[in-house]
Amino acid sequence: MSIGFRKNLSKETSGSLGDQVRDHLRIRILGHEWEAGGKIPGEFELADQYGVARVTIRTALRSLETQGLIDIRHGSGAYIADFGDSVRAGLQELRSITQTIREMGHKAEMITRSSEIRKATATEAKDLQISEDSDVLHIERAITADGEVVAFSYDTFNIEELTPAILKRISKGSVFAALDSIRKHPVRARAEIHAISSNEIGWGRDRPRSGLYLLLRQVHYLRNGKPIFTGDTFFVEGKFQFIIHRTV
Repeated sequence: MSIGFRKNLSKETSGSLGDQVRDHLRIRILGHEWEAGGKIPGEFELADQYGVARVTIRTALRSLETQGLIDIRHGSGAYIADFGDSVRAGLQELRSITQTIREMGHKAEMITRSSEIRKATATEAKDLQISEDSDVLHIERAITADGEVVAFSYDTFNIEELTPAILKRISKGSVFAALDSIRKHPVRARAEIHAISSNEIGWGRDRPRSGLYLLLRQVHYLRNGKPIFTGDTFFVEGKFQFIIHRTV
């Protein structure tokens, strides 16, 4: 079994070994390999399974605790949190929403309504630190879980450092996967959360009649401090859970 897990880790990928262990353990947890409240293998056993140092395992487990997936009890070990089957994510995470949905065992799809290159608005120019006469890529998409819309996404990209091929890939698939392929994965975001009631948001028959959304507004930054894109994601009320990990 440990050999199989080791094959899933690679020094050639952009993620560290700790990140890879974390992501693989996340898949195992969300795949219900262990029951809610159950104890997962200890650091020594996991280190042997993945062929990494205990400190790597410890880092991965702390990240999973921050995501709300496990509880680490000092002197006892790590236990699976009772997170249910709802689609959920940690507000502190920079992850693909569709990836999160798939990891929860649901079928995820991103449906593009429009994708166009246009001039930046005053707000977009300020957030992206570009002039108002600069071109940006603006995309509007619906995000579904098992065929049901859970969010509407409005993203705007600074295209100065992006090739036409990457812009095309961004328009058709995962934003984070496309940016990661050219090593321009955002490492942090400035975020605001707003409760929204509007019949102007969304489209189609799956637009909620209530018009109620939780807006997660983000400006995503590269490691060099440059903003790469802004994202306004309107989560349909009651369709998505967010995790907040309290520190003491």
